[in-house]
Order: sequence, then structure tokens, then C-alpha cells
Amino acid sequence: MHKNTDRKKFQSYINNFRRRLARFLKPGVGLVCNVYPSSDGGAILEFVIGDIAENDDNYNEVSSSLGVALSNIEQRAFGGNTEGFNFGGTNTILEPNRIIYIKEANAKEWSDSSAQKEVEGLINNSRRANP
Repeated sequence: MHKNTDRKKFQSYINNFRRRLARFLKPGVGLVCNVYPSSDGGAILEFVIGDIAENDDNYNEVSSSLGVALSNIEQRAFGGNTEGFNFGGTNTILEPNRIIYIKEANAKEWSDSSAQKEVEGLINNSRRANP
């Protein structure tokens, strides 16, 4: 399993993200977060949005890299063999009812201010798509 400090970092970010996004969601809509950690301290967070009884977080096995972790997630943004991909900062994939963040290990990517910035980006993107 991954280091306890990484899990705390991931969980803190997830909680901050969920708290900041909750006010924009309809009552009864929640987020399930599937966490795909990598051995370098980064992770992929797959937030599934829907009518759920309660929010939940599921931690998967540690992958050797973010590219390997991405190969374990069905998504339409990247094709082919993703195992050789290198990611920096935070990369976002938006799909219907799903938000995927590919986040490097850098502590600033996991801060509350990063969660706020990413929620604001989602809301602004949603407002542009639905004027």
C-alpha cells in the first residue's frame, strides 16, 4: 500500500474538493472518488457524480507511475498505451457524470487552494457550456 502520508494528502484534497463542490450540486447528488495512487506520491482521482446514498472513497493498489495508473481507468481522452505518459501539475478529463484529475506529487497540487481553483474551473466551464 502507499505511504500513510500520501493517503492523508489524498484524503484531505478529496474532502476539500467535495466540500467546495457540494454547494453547486442538487440535493441527493454526491461524489464517489476512486483513487489510483502512483509510487511517486501522485495519484489519479476519478470522481463519479450521481444520485448516491452517501459519498464514498475507494483506494486502489499503487501503480509504478501515473501512466500505468491511467491504463487501469476506462476513459476517452487518451488512447493507446498510456504507461509511458508523463504528467505534470494537474490534468483534467471531463466526461459525462465523471471528473478525472491526474495529479503529480507536488504538495501545491494537493492543497485546499488547488481544490478551490479546480472547482471554480468546473463551474466556469459548466456556465460556458450552459449559458
